Amino acid sequence: MMAFCLTFCLGIASAIGFDGNFAHGDGPLDSRPREFALKAAKIFTAGERGVINHGVIWIADGKIIQVEQADALQLPENLPVVDLGDLWLVPGMHEPHSHVGAGRMDLHDYAYLTNPDLRTLESIEPGHRALDLTVASGVTTQLVISGSGNNMSGFGTLIKSSGDVVDDLAVKVPGSLKIAQAGNPEYWGFGPQRMMMNWNTRGTLERGLEWARKYKKGEADFDLTYENFVGLEDGTVPVSVHTQIYQVVLMTITMQARDLGLKPFIDHGTFDGYRAAPEAAKYGVPAMIGPRNMWFDRTTSQIQGCAAGYYPYTKEGLLLGYNTDAPVLPQEELSYQATMGVRLGHDDPAGALEGLTSQAAQALRCDHISGSLQAGLDADIVAWSGNPLDPRSFVHRVWIRGDLVYDAEKDGRRY
Repeated sequence: MMAFCLTFCLGIASAIGFDGNFAHGDGPLDSRPREFALKAAKIFTAGERGVINHGVIWIADGKIIQVEQADALQLPENLPVVDLGDLWLVPGMHEPHSHVGAGRMDLHDYAYLTNPDLRTLESIEPGHRALDLTVASGVTTQLVISGSGNNMSGFGTLIKSSGDVVDDLAVKVPGSLKIAQAGNPEYWGFGPQRMMMNWNTRGTLERGLEWARKYKKGEADFDLTYENFVGLEDGTVPVSVHTQIYQVVLMTITMQARDLGLKPFIDHGTFDGYRAAPEAAKYGVPAMIGPRNMWFDRTTSQIQGCAAGYYPYTKEGLLLGYNTDAPVLPQEELSYQATMGVRLGHDDPAGALEGLTSQAAQALRCDHISGSLQAGLDADIVAWSGNPLDPRSFVHRVWIRGDLVYDAEKDGRRY
């Protein structure tokens, strides 16, 4: 009944002109300080400043004002300062492939092989119990998408990991178009194979993009089926693609990035898809690795780290990150994905940590909102006991938009 009421209310909002641009309310947190500073022994900015030792972050109204060494920044008089001692301050992690935070029975429909008019927004559940662990692990932003049982399952929703109502959670609506090139959709309906799936997916994308171009020029009537293609056409909405083996990853890159000019990223990147890494780098297609982190290469009889296969091309600008495909892997174990990636040959621990933060945000096309610790971005900040890639480290506190949403000392350690 609750799910029905939420869906009904959102439907009414859409009918009266709701445009998907959410205002973020403060709710019951208004009594908390809206301007303060955090001091810590180490700040990993995931940005141009790199690492700042003995640093301070000045925060006001949910945004970062300045990040600097403590002895180089003059803070306003009487500004509350939280001294975190030897802890690390790190941007909140971004999960680019998640199926938690929503009602799972509502998250996927097998109506057609391509469903461009579906979306996950109405399935989002504020207060979902899985989000409690998500926050406690340092994940502050996640892309909630539908499954991979058909080639195009609809548009996902980019959300924060804490909020009382959908307005508080939502960051970008739509957050991405979910496409599954192969690996699961073969089980849909009559059992389509790659030739049919590629033809049908390309056709749906071409029709939607053509409508978007005409609609923006005033040459087409509004079409509910393709309304979210406007963001695809102008590049503000990415395509999150369940794409795994070499041939399928290559088709993702050539069809969507090269031929159609979309902004796809390799999501659920596993198996030998890394063999297409040169083309991914050439066409600017990020790779988000997971849930599997390794592949047995029968041609060499060796275990190959999936991220390690993409890693050499980061020097050519390839964005490389990780996902859990939660709940396939628990979303609270996202940091371990990067830990294993480094163990298996992603030979750049700082780059792997950026893959969980700033590079994931770039792939999600939300890096103007969050993903690094720099002025003007949301104050999504996590206080860690040490390096997040060290399995011994854990989260002490989490701030989302400047609000303290988790404190292990006061709330009890959840994870």
